[in-house]
Amino acid sequence: LFQQLMADLADTSIIDMKANLAERIRYWHKETNNGYAGYGYSPTMAAYEASELVRLRASGLVGANLTTPNAKVFCSWNNNPLIPLQALVADNLRCAGLVGPEQVFGQALGKAGHSSTSVIKVAYGGTSLYEDWRSPSMGGTPNANDHYAKLKSRIKSLKDKPASVNPSCTDRACRWSAFVWFQGESDSFSKIHAEAYGQNLKNFISDVRAEAGSPTLPVVIVQIGAWGQTLSNGKTVSGAQTAWVSEDEYARIVNTADLSGFYHYDPAAQLIIGERVSLAVKSLLAAAPAPK
Repeated sequence: LFQQLMADLADTSIIDMKANLAERIRYWHKETNNGYAGYGYSPTMAAYEASELVRLRASGLVGANLTTPNAKVFCSWNNNPLIPLQALVADNLRCAGLVGPEQVFGQALGKAGHSSTSVIKVAYGGTSLYEDWRSPSMGGTPNANDHYAKLKSRIKSLKDKPASVNPSCTDRACRWSAFVWFQGESDSFSKIHAEAYGQNLKNFISDVRAEAGSPTLPVVIVQIGAWGQTLSNGKTVSGAQTAWVSEDEYARIVNTADLSGFYHYDPAAQLIIGERVSLAVKSLLAAAPAPK
């Protein structure tokens, strides 16, 4: 679907772009029984996502530009090499060739006037804050995955190997500008994990800010979406995310409940989320940052 959407958005011959995109989204959600309710589909949701993509196209954030490497925006996934942001290339570097919020997020930052920006992804699917990302202030012992240690290493790389974060960092001082946290569904399966989520998130972000050397580092939380909130403890986790952001003057929250209900979201939703994250980050950076 991502590749189809990109092709459509770059096609200037399509007369009714919104209807065309909505049909693409509808068909992707098709169930094997030939119904169209699969993966949290609704006609209203499809129409909304299609209209949002048309708007993003008009603003130059999606379309033919995504197929060209963005020289102002670099991206790295886990320990993979740093590459210019690009949506459609034949590789498996997880910053190109696949859909993710970083595509539109990066494009938006590239248009924001920064001379050079990097999106550093530390991403592992199906992980919990309670177990997999346990940071020092959370107490206890991290599990064997210890993803916080991997995150810490990437944060520290700006000081130890600045060129691994951005080529220009070898010639000028660079800093971490913001931290985006997009997680929570896995903690929604456990009452224990969910009830501890709020305090764990507070401790986790405190540790991240300490590693980045900035107690006021802007933080954006992407709230779990419609599917996540249907889980047994989903409302507890989403509520904890909202509560923490409301108490932290250097944080913003990004809502996703109005987008596709499938737990992986659909590709249209990923692109829309990318813009929402960029708006949240830019609002914090513009305030430098300022309290809400």
